[in-house]
Amino acid sequence: MNSKNNKIAYILSQFPETHETFILRETIELKKNKIDIQLFSLKKCKDKVIHPQALEFITQTHYSALISINVIKAILYFIYIRPLECLGLFIHLIKSNISSIESLIKSIVIIPISLYYAKLMMDLGITHIHAHWATIPTTNALIISKILNIPFSFTAHAWDIFLPNPMLKEKVQQAEFVATCTSYNKKYLDSLLNYKENDKIILNYHGIDFDTLPEINKNIEDNLIFSIGRLCEQKGFPYLLEACAILRDQGYQFKCIIVGEGPDRKAMTTQIELLELQEYIVLSGMKPQSYIFDMFNKARMFVLPCIIAKNGDRDGIPNVMIEALAMCTPVISTTVSGVPEIIQNNITGITVEPRNSQQLADAIIGLLNNPDTAKAFVKNGRKLVEEKFDIRKNIGELVSIFIDRAHL
Repeated sequence: MNSKNNKIAYILSQFPETHETFILRETIELKKNKIDIQLFSLKKCKDKVIHPQALEFITQTHYSALISINVIKAILYFIYIRPLECLGLFIHLIKSNISSIESLIKSIVIIPISLYYAKLMMDLGITHIHAHWATIPTTNALIISKILNIPFSFTAHAWDIFLPNPMLKEKVQQAEFVATCTSYNKKYLDSLLNYKENDKIILNYHGIDFDTLPEINKNIEDNLIFSIGRLCEQKGFPYLLEACAILRDQGYQFKCIIVGEGPDRKAMTTQIELLELQEYIVLSGMKPQSYIFDMFNKARMFVLPCIIAKNGDRDGIPNVMIEALAMCTPVISTTVSGVPEIIQNNITGITVEPRNSQQLADAIIGLLNNPDTAKAFVKNGRKLVEEKFDIRKNIGELVSIFIDRAHL
């Protein structure tokens, strides 16, 4: 398949990243498909929980300090052989990011690592660069692409295209192609292009490897509500807590376990205390995937009330929803972003209006009181993920894209 012996550099913000199981699965499947990829991480992993499958890739991943002897050597090398290109890039990055101080600082700071990785890629014979996330990883890819005169592409996810991103249009226009994981994202990215380029944005859903899923062995615990996500605004957890208070006030006995860490833990803990929900809610912190799949077998339902944050941040299709449906666990979420592409209301699950605690509580009560309805959702949901979110099929499509667009 890779007869030309071409190599792809994968640029990631942090590898491994506990929340980014979709990137790990993609990497594993690309390797299985004999695609020669080299991983370049802009940050070293700081996560306390690392998925076992990621461990073998850590030793194969390239990392860099912001400044080191090798970084300085790479900077001097490119200043010597391509001084005008380096100067032009520096000026261009300043002009392009002048509207956002944060983007400007990050883009300038990333230049030394970009040049170091450019030298590594040159030595490794890299012929194509692909970045995950349209933010700094793709800025890194664009810099290296211009320095080495090789094409780049990237995968856009959600917040990375909806939060302020001064160079997004340029990145989309200059990329060989852009993959994205929801139709919702594709429609937005298409709007940045001339109509003649409407084949540049490619829908490629994330997926799950059904062969590696644990056994579906339901051992349902009474009225167990399960949720997973970074404890941050766009996950909408405060509305889940309010919905739990409504359930409690209506006399329901239940337990709600929320897996994850994040900046909103303190605020959520305070809210739990104010609502007097200490007996009902558990903030469990980070947990390994084995625990999460065990909880899918025990939970009556999975609930994630996604919202659009005040700064525009939002999810695409949270990977945990794919996992929940694959494990035959009923799902309740909201109509935000790409969620309705997987949680089709009253077909594969229930969607409610974002920021509506009463609707959320009513949906939870509806599933608690109607197990036959939950069974229908589970059947339809499993069928949907088998059809649209099988990682082997979806990575097969991505491999075809790389062969066609990256000329493997």
